[in-house]
Amino acid sequence: MSINAELSYTIKGERRTYTGQCKNLSHSGIRFETGTLLKEGAFLEITIDTKSDKFKPMNATVEVLRIDPLENSGYTISCRIVEYK
Repeated sequence: MSINAELSYTIKGERRTYTGQCKNLSHSGIRFETGTLLKEGAFLEITIDTKSDKFKPMNATVEVLRIDPLENSGYTISCRIVEYK
């Protein structure tokens, strides 16, 4: 399903929080854009916040499967959802 929501994430084992824009979400995967180059196989702890009273923020652990550079700058990151929190 197409979505345009803020996303924050940390790389498992690190403390720094990064941001991005969630573009696509399904029960088993997620696609988002970020300015940070990630590595395939990395595990991330993500939070998606729609800023809506109707939906609670979604928290999950994901594994990076594919990284595609964007035309101007940044990257599209495709992930498999490993676990919902």
